[in-house]
Amino acid sequence: MDRIDFLFIFRTDGCDPTVHRAVIDSPEGDVTVVGVDSVDEACAVAAGALRAGTAHFIELCGDFGQDGCRRVIATVGGKLPVGYVTYFPEEEVKVERLFGGAG
Repeated sequence: MDRIDFLFIFRTDGCDPTVHRAVIDSPEGDVTVVGVDSVDEACAVAAGALRAGTAHFIELCGDFGQDGCRRVIATVGGKLPVGYVTYFPEEEVKVERLFGGAG
């Protein structure tokens, strides 16, 4: 395989996957970044990428967690590798402070 196309999906309230997206043409393959509002939308984006052949693997933002990641894996029927971003425990405190309002 000459090029490997990568799909990264992030979740933020109010994101519309038809609007909040970008494609970066890198030397090794396209990197598509898509914002969604829910796990259901992430599943729809992943299924569409599988059908269109526009992704060879999928990475999800950490907000999806294991359960959301498993739902996307089930959606693509195991045909694409799917993972999600995680942080070391000492870094999770910083993320919680940023998004949880602590501090």
